[in-house]
Amino acid sequence: MSWGVEDEARRKGVKALMDLSEKIMRENPNHVNDVKKSDSGCWMEQMYGMQRCDFCDLASDCPIREESEWQAYLKANNIVIEKNPDKEEGAAPADLR
Repeated sequence: MSWGVEDEARRKGVKALMDLSEKIMRENPNHVNDVKKSDSGCWMEQMYGMQRCDFCDLASDCPIREESEWQAYLKANNIVIEKNPDKEEGAAPADLR
């Protein structure tokens, strides 16, 4: 894992994140325990209220990264997923009800 020491923009981003983290923890030392789960599943959004995928390389199971890789796979393999507008989303087929 690289913290981007060689990249000025990345270094500034990491420094800003560290400053934000310090400010959050100073205001509420219990922030880690009090924070609610983010809607996207992004740990950075959950902890800091922002997404910085450009320097986040900590979570191998990042839902945003997984979705991005899935969309790239679909595009590379010319796969189109169509939703059936006639069916209710999440509804079981009639024979399973």
